[in-house]
Amino acid sequence: MIWVCDRIKTRLFIQSEKYDLDVPQVEIEYCLQGKEVLSQSISKNIYYNRPLLIKEAYHRSVNELDNLVDKAIEKAIHSRFVSKGYSILMEERT
Repeated sequence: MIWVCDRIKTRLFIQSEKYDLDVPQVEIEYCLQGKEVLSQSISKNIYYNRPLLIKEAYHRSVNELDNLVDKAIEKAIHSRFVSKGYSILMEERT
């Protein structure tokens, strides 16, 4: 078992505002056993210009924008794991 720290770049495109946001840095840490990522071990830090996004996409609520960013990040993390041939091992809580 090893701990991995990885950085991902992704983009968020908001259709109605024609706004394209670079999320310059997403740091993820996770525990890797062979080719399996332990789901409970995944943590992420997302760095982007949130005030600018809120200002530019003013037709959307802050919660909606946060959800869009979270979904884009989750998709990028999933794509990264797939590209590396990793599967996510769901752990049961005891």
